Amino acid sequence: LDQRDGNLWMDAGMVTTQADWSLDFDIGMNFFEWHAPVPLAHEKGIFTRALKFLTNIQQGKPARRLNWTMTINPRLDTSPENYHKWGPDRATVTPENVGDKVHLRVELQSFWRLPRSNGIVFPIRCYLIKMDELVTQPKWARRLHRVIRDLPEELANYKGLTRYRATLVEWLSKLDDGSPTS
Repeated sequence: LDQRDGNLWMDAGMVTTQADWSLDFDIGMNFFEWHAPVPLAHEKGIFTRALKFLTNIQQGKPARRLNWTMTINPRLDTSPENYHKWGPDRATVTPENVGDKVHLRVELQSFWRLPRSNGIVFPIRCYLIKMDELVTQPKWARRLHRVIRDLPEELANYKGLTRYRATLVEWLSKLDDGSPTS
């Protein structure tokens, strides 16, 4: 990411495990442009604050954040270019297979200021866990149930959960006894 004109620009990149976005499409865009499809966040000023934070990262003081989504089957590349390979899988989730097919995908995103160019390199490390494994931790099952159940519809659509959300919520609800999650 190149920092210029008070913004960050995606000038180059290499991606092997992108989730629901396209490097080819986003190349040349600024921070607000490539985040334009994200619902609700712009109105709340989240991206304005995030840009301010990122443009203030100092050399030798990297930052990191987590991002999450859901993926059907243990597939790391869910880019638009490969939608024909993974998109139809969203319609295959049933009450009988939800625990095996649906995976929580967590991305550990790091931001490092480069010394010569002053650009920011942005590596992403992906982790997948299927629901059958995640729910072996009761607090995780309860928390995920509440997050997916209470997620605003716009965000559920953006994250691609719409086709199987009700099935997942119903499946997780059986594991939520109402106890605190912290």
